[in-house]
Amino acid sequence: MKAVFKIFFNSVLLALLSITSFSQVNYDDFFTSGTLRIDYYHTGTDKTQQILFKELRKEPYWGGSRTHLIDKFGYGNYMVKVVDTKSEKIIFSYNFCSLFEEWQFTEEAKLTNKGFPESLIVPFPKNEVRIELYSRVFEDNSFGKIYELVVKPDDVFINTEKTVNTEVRKIHYVAEPDKALDLVFIGDGYTKPELNEFYAEVNSTAEFLFSIAPFKDLKDKINIWAVGAVSAESGTDVPQNGIWKSTAMNCNFDTFGSDRYLTSSDFHSIRNYAGLVPCDQICILVNTDVYGGGGIYNFWNITSSKNEYRNEVFAHELGHSLGALGDEYYDSEVSTEDIYNKKTEPYQANLTTLVNFEIKWKDLVSENTKIPTDVNAGNVNVVGAYEGGGYQTKGIYRPYINCRMKALGYEFCPVCQRTLTDVIKYLSE
Repeated sequence: MKAVFKIFFNSVLLALLSITSFSQVNYDDFFTSGTLRIDYYHTGTDKTQQILFKELRKEPYWGGSRTHLIDKFGYGNYMVKVVDTKSEKIIFSYNFCSLFEEWQFTEEAKLTNKGFPESLIVPFPKNEVRIELYSRVFEDNSFGKIYELVVKPDDVFINTEKTVNTEVRKIHYVAEPDKALDLVFIGDGYTKPELNEFYAEVNSTAEFLFSIAPFKDLKDKINIWAVGAVSAESGTDVPQNGIWKSTAMNCNFDTFGSDRYLTSSDFHSIRNYAGLVPCDQICILVNTDVYGGGGIYNFWNITSSKNEYRNEVFAHELGHSLGALGDEYYDSEVSTEDIYNKKTEPYQANLTTLVNFEIKWKDLVSENTKIPTDVNAGNVNVVGAYEGGGYQTKGIYRPYINCRMKALGYEFCPVCQRTLTDVIKYLSE
């Protein structure tokens, strides 16, 4: 599930940055081999937000590219910039989404102030840097700065303790982390005697992933890790049934009132496990046979590990978390209100309002295909612009009649495949 959100604040609005205009930087000039993690709480209401700093942490590995340090995609609702304070040069950037932003579109957000733990993940700097966090503005898609923090790498209060200690396994390893997309699988709700089940399910998920496009053609660019997190109890939380389990990642169903939305708001605990290995994407398998899942761009994706549709759900959620792909369905119950401004183009590569179709997938549409495109048998395998998507029946268009981002059992459409391929290549070069 993905969302953009309304945001109102008093900071200066910035025009949408063309990050691709910044030249890439030399990693070794500015960074070491570790990761700097900035833990904080994202709090607010439907119309306000505040960043409450918690602590700085140093993790031993950097899993991202050392060549592509400046984000070129512009997806997501938040943008992080790392600025070298001496030269004022932007030396790293990336975009992401969060559970907080989705919560802002719920009825609860109109009534109360609530906080969610989050972390910013950047390469560990050699010199003093300024970390800047920006938030996308609903009205015009621009970004506004909501927080900044100056970090000195020799700060004695940067926490280096290893808070968890558990087994990690290489399931599929093809290249050094900076030359591969590193998918890190973590189990939730597995007791120690159940860990072998978790490893078997990671292997099964990997086999499925490498059987579908575009991943089957990019197998040599993907590492898969398994982190054997041990939970005190087996299973997961199902609040509406009064079921509460003590688990490592604190996952739960019924998020925002949606019984199938499986998430966790305990991001700091999740990151403690993900930081044990080089990590580009966090993939959580939850020990339950109940249908459900959730995926948030550059945050995490979570899937029921024992449900019969688990592989299909995982692939769909990976579309969200890895490629920032939007949901293309429009006739299912969701837990948020209308989340798209139809006067602008959504950042999701597979959704359009036709406000500026030129920047979307128009290059993949044949000259004989009408825009908007009719849903009929003759157009089943035709790239076009079909009305209905992003939870809306009107005003939002999708590229294909049926795609994995619309319904289970279908392949990723050509637009989604292109997007995922571009992201994987970007992270592995």
